[in-house]
Amino acid sequence: MQKILEILPEPVEGQEAFILDHGKMIDGVLKYKDDLNSYGWNINQFKKLKVGAFVLNRHPQKIMKDKKFEIYAGGYVESISKPDGEGNVVAKISHAFNIVPPLKQGDSFLETFEWDSKTKKPTTWMHFWLQYGMNPISYTDFLNIIEPLNGVPVSKSVAIAEEILSSLEADELKNESGNKGFKIEFTEDDKMHAKKVRKYSGIAKKLDFDEIQKSKNEIGAIGEEIVFDMLLNEAKVLGSKYPIHVSKIEGDGLGYDIRHWDELDNEVHIEVKATKSNYIDGFEMSSNEVFMSQNLDYKYLIYRVYDLDISSRKCKIKIYEGPITEDNYRLIETHVAVYQK
Repeated sequence: MQKILEILPEPVEGQEAFILDHGKMIDGVLKYKDDLNSYGWNINQFKKLKVGAFVLNRHPQKIMKDKKFEIYAGGYVESISKPDGEGNVVAKISHAFNIVPPLKQGDSFLETFEWDSKTKKPTTWMHFWLQYGMNPISYTDFLNIIEPLNGVPVSKSVAIAEEILSSLEADELKNESGNKGFKIEFTEDDKMHAKKVRKYSGIAKKLDFDEIQKSKNEIGAIGEEIVFDMLLNEAKVLGSKYPIHVSKIEGDGLGYDIRHWDELDNEVHIEVKATKSNYIDGFEMSSNEVFMSQNLDYKYLIYRVYDLDISSRKCKIKIYEGPITEDNYRLIETHVAVYQK
């Protein structure tokens, strides 16, 4: 994490800044292109956002289950597309960053913030934000808002974003009426035959949100629960020995997460790697996990849970077979430990 000003380009004289609302939905889909690297709107409704502006991203109250807005990210308007026939444009946002943790309505800092460019009524945010969700603020306000916040560049925060539940996702898991488990699409490469795809129709159990929150890797914990529950259901159907979630029961230093038994009653060690992204490859393994994958006494499998969507309760799974070696996979070193001589 670093100071947000270190992530952004150098400010210019007359630097402009905005707070932009994200997450506008129509019939369950985003109204405009809307993510950390882009922002869409209609110039017939708003023409003030210009190239070179600094922006902060806000989830408005109406899309938050607790009805409290949050300021969660930001960046720099690098370019704006030409308008289409209806006046819709898309801004490219560079130097994007996540705010960790987000600044939430109700936080004392935000509730007592003295605005330079806007007028806020005491004890209420009513009529404070503009109708179209694009709020010009002074550069002074921008500086004073970001000063106490921690920023993580998007290029460096992918892993963090994959591991930590957003406020919206946490709300989804807390909502008991909506927590119906996950539908799993199981993609498997069968090395003995032609490649094939099969689908698993089971649904994982409701997740224990409090237990997940205790985990250092929240998305990883969800992935483990999904895989363990799927294997448990399969064992019940087959009448085989039940799997053991060893990372929870015996500790997370074994080099794998689940001890499983196949149809022939052979012990199988399963490591789970989960991500919200749709990238199958590129997951990281510890040296201990790689070492355990090379233990030929037991079959070692990696269940890659990817494209994990909390809102739709869907995910995909692909299996990788051990051992993890240069002969079987392309391994790229991403971390180096440095010690004094």
